[in-house]
Amino acid sequence: MQIRPFGLLAALALSIAATGCTTPMSTMPPGTTAYRTGFSEGCDAGYSVAGSPFYEKRDDASPQETDKEYVHGWRQGFHRCKRNYDRIQTTVYAIMGPPL
Repeated sequence: MQIRPFGLLAALALSIAATGCTTPMSTMPPGTTAYRTGFSEGCDAGYSVAGSPFYEKRDDASPQETDKEYVHGWRQGFHRCKRNYDRIQTTVYAIMGPPL
């Protein structure tokens, strides 16, 4: 199977664009400030655990706060962003093949 250069560039650009930034506070799901802060921090952790090169690798991925709203937001953000990055990687691997 031969990979077309345009497809390769498109996949690379999409993966970089989608994983290079976190969810801005203005586009997060509605909720309390604690929920939205937790969502943002959980999202960062999700990208990190999924292997995004734009986030420092973490060994522990669990919320540190005891506020229920924060923890709920953290878990929602973590799972959403990890799932999104995993889908991006699956698409890239389907086009380019697995990493060497």
